[in-house]
Amino acid sequence: MRITLVIASLLLLGGLVQHPQTIELPDEVTVFSSDEYVPYANFTLGANQAIVENILHAGTKTVSGQDWDVYRLTLDETGQLNVEFDGSNSNDPDSTTDNGVATYEWKIYFDMPYGEQPNLQGHTFSESASSNGLFTYSFQNVTVNQDGQSESEIRMELRVFDAVGKVSEKYRMYFVVLPEGSSDQPPEFEFDMTTNLTSTDADVFYINGTLVSGSENGDVYVVGAFSMDDFDKSAIERYNLLQEGLYAYSEALSDSDAFSLALSIDGMYTNLTQTVHVYIQTYEGDDKRWTTYHWFEITLMACQGVVAPEGAVIAGGEFVLDEEGECQWVGEWSYDPVTGLWNDPAVETSIELTEPDLLEFVVSDFMYVNGTLISTEMSPTFVEVAFDEASFDAPAVDKYDLRLDGVWNRSDGLEQGDNFSLGLMLDSIRTNVTLIQPIYINAYGYDSNNQAVLLDTLNLTITVPYLDSDGDNYPDDFDAFPYDPLEWLDSDQDGVGDNSDYAPFDSNIWEYVDDTSSECEEWEYWNAELVDPTLPGNGCPYYEESNTDDEDATEEELVPGFEAWLVILTMLFAVSFRRKILV
Repeated sequence: MRITLVIASLLLLGGLVQHPQTIELPDEVTVFSSDEYVPYANFTLGANQAIVENILHAGTKTVSGQDWDVYRLTLDETGQLNVEFDGSNSNDPDSTTDNGVATYEWKIYFDMPYGEQPNLQGHTFSESASSNGLFTYSFQNVTVNQDGQSESEIRMELRVFDAVGKVSEKYRMYFVVLPEGSSDQPPEFEFDMTTNLTSTDADVFYINGTLVSGSENGDVYVVGAFSMDDFDKSAIERYNLLQEGLYAYSEALSDSDAFSLALSIDGMYTNLTQTVHVYIQTYEGDDKRWTTYHWFEITLMACQGVVAPEGAVIAGGEFVLDEEGECQWVGEWSYDPVTGLWNDPAVETSIELTEPDLLEFVVSDFMYVNGTLISTEMSPTFVEVAFDEASFDAPAVDKYDLRLDGVWNRSDGLEQGDNFSLGLMLDSIRTNVTLIQPIYINAYGYDSNNQAVLLDTLNLTITVPYLDSDGDNYPDDFDAFPYDPLEWLDSDQDGVGDNSDYAPFDSNIWEYVDDTSSECEEWEYWNAELVDPTLPGNGCPYYEESNTDDEDATEEELVPGFEAWLVILTMLFAVSFRRKILV
């Protein structure tokens, strides 16, 4: 220890070890004894009033979850455009007197004509604190192809350094450079805003509008979604949203084209009224230039607009959501979400139908719906029947015509235990095809306010066959003789109807023949074409009084037979031969 102290003393005396010195820094930079934070870079477009018409904000570009501004620059008549940038908003949180930035490092990437091989190193420009963050850059290279369908982007980055050398994250901005006189203008839309700030109980929300101008190449698009985040999701995620009706996009639009996007909202309703925002993104081209955003605000009615009757509310009850997110009524009253019917537990009505039977085959043009009012809590009770449920809601004047047409009918006032019989006409609904026709039955009464109260509903179906062309009450498709009112069956398929067929199950007999008749009668029956009334027995070969056989026999006796003629010829030949010999 002593040796160490001696050596230190000698060094101090010899000037080899000096006391700490104060380092003087420029006035604009303050250094802290403890530098805790890194600086923060930020820049905007500077004062460019003279060229403001040459600079248009085209939206943003998302890189690694961060949105960066994109601008479209149009070169002036000199073939270039000098743009000023202001990075004075950059700062070092450690500084207490100024922004604490010692150096501004500007870097430009991909500044080259469209289609050329990029220089990945870029160009770097360093400015001191005295620049106050101002920087001017001259754009000269056009970054779109000749037809304007494709383009590349110039990227500008700013990093700032504090006095101790700590460096910020990069702050970016992107530029598309157009040649002088470029006509690319931002798309302008006209949206139908009539549904904005309105309440709805619909299943679908529509985004309607027209692209007014700005589609130079017919490649402007409109996209709708329920979240801004949906616009940046992957293609697969957006496809799934599209299938669910939660995402929609238009076809490529040209100027004056109208568009209509449909978004599904039927699955968003709850038992409470709620506000929903619908977001709209518009852009031009595959590079999504001129990206803009709009939004609608709509109110979804509780339970999609279903309102409980006052009596149900008074009796106690409320809508709740079940496990599937559907509104269900819990209370003394019951509610059927399928039919929309409310039932008061105090009103119990029961109808028993006696006719017709389910799927009964009705061939007549008129039928009755018969039944009994088993029980009811309202007196009187009315029963109405119809082929179409809509008939129940028709005005009284229309119901009068419907009754004349036979497609709607109503009973008089009924008391418990009363029977009813209501007729309906089928000729007005019968067609040339067999129908499975529903019949709807309603029972209702009137409350103290003379308002109709539905008490019970029933329905059944009947079978209404084809037309009955011959009017024999057998439909044409089941009538073997559809145009003969006296026949409808041909059981043995012999072409003679069962009603006229003596033997309807024997195809060989269709007419009665007396087995005791004579042979001539049977002959005449089977040989009608040979009957000759001018002959005895009508020409029957079995006619007993006929002398046909006798006459034939007599003729046979008078006329020589073959053997006699043979003898005569032989004798003549012998005489002739003898004369020749004698000569």
